[in-house]
Amino acid sequence: MDRSPRSSGARTRALVGARDPETREGWARSLEATGMDVMRCVGPAVSCPLVHDGARCPLLDDAELALYDEGTLTDEFIGRLRASSPKGMVVAARDRRLIGGEHEPALSRAIAP
Repeated sequence: MDRSPRSSGARTRALVGARDPETREGWARSLEATGMDVMRCVGPAVSCPLVHDGARCPLLDDAELALYDEGTLTDEFIGRLRASSPKGMVVAARDRRLIGGEHEPALSRAIAP
């Protein structure tokens, strides 16, 4: 019998990191519509523990999928992400605006560990 979290009805935990609040909220709503539990982060430009403190990020540690706005990713932040050995998949995305004006992530690349 499979006793993994998926078989017990647990939902995938995702992290959305984007500086722009409308983009961040739109991406979060898009992922929530697929059944994910979504945490939100303003991204590495503001108060990221990975960049500013050299510490671990509790949000990233808890995520099975981390989705970051391509426009906020720096080489330094990507290096810190890789060094933190996240348990989940880390993906960069660009913002795509739908006809109704909603924001949706368009995946651009995976960030390898």
